[in-house]
Amino acid sequence: MRNIDIMRILLPPDDDSSDMKLEIFLNKAENMLLDWLGRDTLPERLNDMVVQIAVTMYNRLGNEGETRRTENDISVSFSELVTDDMIRRLKNYPRKVGTINAENTEQTS
Repeated sequence: MRNIDIMRILLPPDDDSSDMKLEIFLNKAENMLLDWLGRDTLPERLNDMVVQIAVTMYNRLGNEGETRRTENDISVSFSELVTDDMIRRLKNYPRKVGTINAENTEQTS
């Protein structure tokens, strides 16, 4: 199943966002992970993480930069875009040699 199809399933059924808009969020999420890993291609096993981050970014649309908001007696807190569980999972994929702040690196020839 394509990432955009999975994203549509995870969004509310009445959401009528264009495929182009959803693809933008998926591309942003993938680029974020590629930068994190210092790679040019993303391991296929991380596609579900791309969707998870894209859905989170989509749901935060209009609330960028906020970590907490209180209106009247209602308080809303926003979780981190990349959770601790995701970070632990990303550590299974060593960064390429020569990337900035590389803790775990792999040698490439």
